[in-house]
Amino acid sequence: MDWIYFGNGYFIWNLLGAGIFGFVINPPIALYYMQGLNTTPLHGHTAMFGVYGMLGMGLMLFVLRDMDLKSEWKEKPIRIAFWSLNIGLLLMALLSLLPVGLAQTVASVKHGLWYARSAEFLGPPAMETLRWLRAIGDTVFAVGAVYLAWFIFGLKGGWAIKE
Repeated sequence: MDWIYFGNGYFIWNLLGAGIFGFVINPPIALYYMQGLNTTPLHGHTAMFGVYGMLGMGLMLFVLRDMDLKSEWKEKPIRIAFWSLNIGLLLMALLSLLPVGLAQTVASVKHGLWYARSAEFLGPPAMETLRWLRAIGDTVFAVGAVYLAWFIFGLKGGWAIKE
């Protein structure tokens, strides 16, 4: 059942990352003002990792499970990995990429794309803080990646299998 977690993550991120965030930046008028701002990596990160990353990890766990049907896995590391990866990606999107991207969009509409990408706009302490808030999500995400790697290597080493 562990791979189903990642399948559910795939469906949710497909709706949010590829669907909503993709729709926000892809209409022609939005592309004119938003292309190349932080709204682009917002869509890119949530759609690419959220969709294809979750799908890939789910399929990997499905295949690994099928390779040894007799052993019983410790599922706690998989759950920690799943939730850390998803919460980290969500924090990255909501604490940093989305607020900076929306602020840049407003600046782009009012003053032009050159201003929204300038050091003058991105340099003030409030914008710098928003950009640095991404580190929180990145750290939580990295914990999930380490747990997943630990689990996978543990299948070979034996520490991820119940006795």
